[in-house]
Amino acid sequence: MSKLLIYITGALMLLIVAIASWNTFKTLMDISERNSELTFMGSSGWRWHDESQRIQIKRVKNQLPALRKVSENGDYASLVTITQSGSYRGFVFFDTDCEDGAIVTERVPYDGTEQAKLEVLHCLHGKLVYIETWPSAPKINWQGRIGDFQFQEALSNWDFTPLQKAYLKSVAELI
Repeated sequence: MSKLLIYITGALMLLIVAIASWNTFKTLMDISERNSELTFMGSSGWRWHDESQRIQIKRVKNQLPALRKVSENGDYASLVTITQSGSYRGFVFFDTDCEDGAIVTERVPYDGTEQAKLEVLHCLHGKLVYIETWPSAPKINWQGRIGDFQFQEALSNWDFTPLQKAYLKSVAELI
């Protein structure tokens, strides 16, 4: 009877070790996948601003910060900055190589009542980029499509506070 108890205990210990090992492996893979987003398309210097929303922040000395989010399918990254004049500029970087200076254009009708809008992708630093500017913090479902390139990002879920604070500090005057 005691031999049977030893075998059962040993089997349970092996099972516990196997389950713990598998859970550790899965956790490490999840962490690795999350951290690989921080270097999407070879970029560096990004940190998590809101990891639950997968929004990253990059701060560079003497420059205003930027926020970005890598798409779930890994096809593009949406990035928003604030300019020296206080407007917001959005970029969508597609993970597609191109020749610097090239552009892709298409007239895109977004709904049946609206006039078709000319959409443009620019090739900057070897990647296709969509650019848009807003006078204030965008609280929209930002989307676009140009040929085979599509994006959609709910900017209404983004916290632009770090951009706003950095901008206000950059224009503040001592009195």
